[in-house]
Amino acid sequence: MLGDQFKFLAWFYVNPKKAASAVLDQGQVIFAVVAAALVTLAMTIAADQFRAREYSQLMLDTRAEWAAAGDQQPELNEKALEVFERVNRQTNSRYFASSFKAVVLMSIVFVPVCILILAAWAHLGGGLTILFRDYMPVLAGLLFAWTAAHLPIAAIWWSGLVTNAAVVPIQAAGVILFLVLAVPVLSTVMGVSLSQAATASLAGFAATATASLLFANSGNLVYLLASPWLLYYGYQAFGRDISALGGGLSARQSFKRQLEFATLNPRDADAHYQLGLVYLQRRALADAEASFRRALEIDPNEPDALFQLGRLLRQKGQDADARILLERGAQLDPKLASHQVWRELGAVALATGSATEALMHLDRYVNVREYDPEGLVLYGRALRSLQRPDEARAAFERAIEAVRTAPKFRRGELAPWEKQARQELKG
Repeated sequence: MLGDQFKFLAWFYVNPKKAASAVLDQGQVIFAVVAAALVTLAMTIAADQFRAREYSQLMLDTRAEWAAAGDQQPELNEKALEVFERVNRQTNSRYFASSFKAVVLMSIVFVPVCILILAAWAHLGGGLTILFRDYMPVLAGLLFAWTAAHLPIAAIWWSGLVTNAAVVPIQAAGVILFLVLAVPVLSTVMGVSLSQAATASLAGFAATATASLLFANSGNLVYLLASPWLLYYGYQAFGRDISALGGGLSARQSFKRQLEFATLNPRDADAHYQLGLVYLQRRALADAEASFRRALEIDPNEPDALFQLGRLLRQKGQDADARILLERGAQLDPKLASHQVWRELGAVALATGSATEALMHLDRYVNVREYDPEGLVLYGRALRSLQRPDEARAAFERAIEAVRTAPKFRRGELAPWEKQARQELKG
């Protein structure tokens, strides 16, 4: 088991998406914490040596400036203490990324900010609900990513080749690599696109950088907040909520193991289908496709597996195969996926240039789901292809109205279809 954890860590260098998925399935939080702590400790020890040298040099330069100005004030007077404090803050700020403070801020600022941004952007649900669900899975993945990003940095620190001029670039390289590796972790755990994950990663970095500045200039406030009395009362007030943050990873791993055990039954098509949905949520499309295909090998007449595999193949541009699967699903259950099977069939027909067939499927769909903007946009395109511009315009206008009148929490999710409808109207 320990060997697997090192293997997952190594995968971050060759296939970060696969590594993030492996951590989500089998990663151990204790390994992630210890590994991140050891790597950070190695950087901190090496950085402290450089920081001590830099501090000493800065103080020597300051004393030389005083001597040149004829200032012979004692070292321990008020002016000297202010200078000492300024120099100390200056050196500490240069080495912040190589300290445990950076890891702490990553845990208490970067992770929550990323989760809350993605929960709101991708409309995953209530922010706090998603935070409690995904905090530990995201944290575990990001601790692995932190370790992978800073292992080479720690090696460089200890190589003896680092100069004072290279301190900031070296630390910046570690931070940039961490932000890059954070993207597949956020995408895998929360089921969002890579572009959304990248944006959240940058926003989380900005929030963490701001917090680090506040931390550096907080004086004794941080130590006051870390008072044992305040921590005790805080735990009494929020201990149950804090404990709940840790349940997300174990719950997911337990669910995945149960599904994998269920797939050992050669007749259980639903287990493979459910496993495919797990992979689909992670955007592990190849694994999702394999699971759906295995479900159909066991039960060729499983409508939901036919629909999911057909939709997946349509998104990959395999329209002919998608049409076969979707048509079989529609024959088995005309109401499949809340009638969405007809929308998918219409999209396939449009993609293959069969506008008349597309209109037939989409007309059936929009008569049942008349407020679905995606279906209305596709319906409008079919009408336009058949030289029915007035009806097409009406469909695009209905799509825009459907987005405007949708519940507020869904408008962001549906906004791309409003944009496409407007573009169609301009065209």
